[in-house]
Amino acid sequence: MEIKDDTVTSSSDSLQVEGSISDVGTELMTRKISRRTLLNKGVAVGIGATALGPLLAACGGGSSTSTGPVTIQFAALTDTTGEQTAEINKFNQMNAGKIKVDYVQLPPVATDQYSKFVTAFRSQSSTPDVVHIDVTWPAQFATPGWLAPIDQYVSTSYLNQFWPSAQNVAKVNGKLYGIQRYMDIGMLYYRTDLVQKYGGTAPSTRDEMQTVAQKIIAGEGAKGIKYGYLMPGKKIEAIVDEWLELIWGAGGSIGTPGNLQVSGSTQVEALQYMHDLIYTLKLAPSDTDTYAPNDILALFNNGQAPFMRNWVFAYAIANNPSNSKVAGKVGVVPTLATTGQTGHGCTGGWVLAINAYSQHKDEAWKFIDYMLSKDTQTSLAMNAGLISSRPDVVSDPTVQAKVPYFKQLSTILPGGMNRPQLKSYNQFTTPLQAAINGVLSNQGTPADALNSVQPQVSSLM
Repeated sequence: MEIKDDTVTSSSDSLQVEGSISDVGTELMTRKISRRTLLNKGVAVGIGATALGPLLAACGGGSSTSTGPVTIQFAALTDTTGEQTAEINKFNQMNAGKIKVDYVQLPPVATDQYSKFVTAFRSQSSTPDVVHIDVTWPAQFATPGWLAPIDQYVSTSYLNQFWPSAQNVAKVNGKLYGIQRYMDIGMLYYRTDLVQKYGGTAPSTRDEMQTVAQKIIAGEGAKGIKYGYLMPGKKIEAIVDEWLELIWGAGGSIGTPGNLQVSGSTQVEALQYMHDLIYTLKLAPSDTDTYAPNDILALFNNGQAPFMRNWVFAYAIANNPSNSKVAGKVGVVPTLATTGQTGHGCTGGWVLAINAYSQHKDEAWKFIDYMLSKDTQTSLAMNAGLISSRPDVVSDPTVQAKVPYFKQLSTILPGGMNRPQLKSYNQFTTPLQAAINGVLSNQGTPADALNSVQPQVSSLM
């Protein structure tokens, strides 16, 4: 059920987005256009009438009868595990005769999902009622009035069932527009065998990592260790996430919407460190600027480095003996910090929210509440391997027995931090991706690169 898509509007990291698709979304959010124009725009970027069909067909449609149950639509990415379908079927059985959920399966690529949601919202369609959206989309969808606030349905005690970042990721202008269903987070991966041999414990600071990595390269170079630290460096969302983690790990921030700061001393130092890992410390590969998360995972799995920054998806793959030489020798800890600070992983994942035009908001909330319940979240974790937004699920001994790495997540997830909630997130991340990638390509200085971006992003809301 999880996807790894490197769109500029998505939280995850393995495919590069083309600007033309998000341009359609931008146009849809800024002016009204006809259905004919929409289809023409869709064809221009490879989204044909068939791809746009399901949500266009739903526009304006209520979906209940006077004698039958209230029918609501749930639009989410295609379920490849069967878990999501099973959850919906169980809800329908529990609420037979009262509420029926129709599952609208969307394409696996986040840009396609984004375009479909914008299409439905811009036409003020009453369906889908419940939407499954990326963690970077709430402000983009709530600001134009497309999402319904859910504050009336939740209390402080209810929200405290979830990880802090999951509670706050869809809070926009003081109102809550959704709750995170499952989590993703950046982590430091390490070789447990080599760290024990050369350092004793997993590093928590940059200096500790550097010291141990240099010892491992010196002692294990003849056995295939070529690098000390692997990180994504391609011009994709992942490099913005890594940069943010280094800022947070140094006790810094980038400010708040309307007053963003990307060129201050802490921000420049974080990018300088990314550059130095390649060119001064020589711990990262010289061609890091071409690597996506899957590329560095391949190097790590081949036994070529003791440390790697990557997303949660990498854990199961790195520990699978059928495709990894280091299976059974991989641990995870929070991302790197400076001395005296704490590492904070950048969060990703997906949020449940309600269409502001839905005619059945109470029923939509009942379904969301069910999807966020401990029983449903336990099933999601055990059968799909996805990280629950509930600490009581991640720490459940039965769940940990089925998904062992959850034991390590309890020290990582509480420190997760969210990217800025911006209605124009694309305008924030796109120039930063180019600037950071340029520095990692050894083209220009971190200060010059970030100073060039500052005027473009400082006042974004």
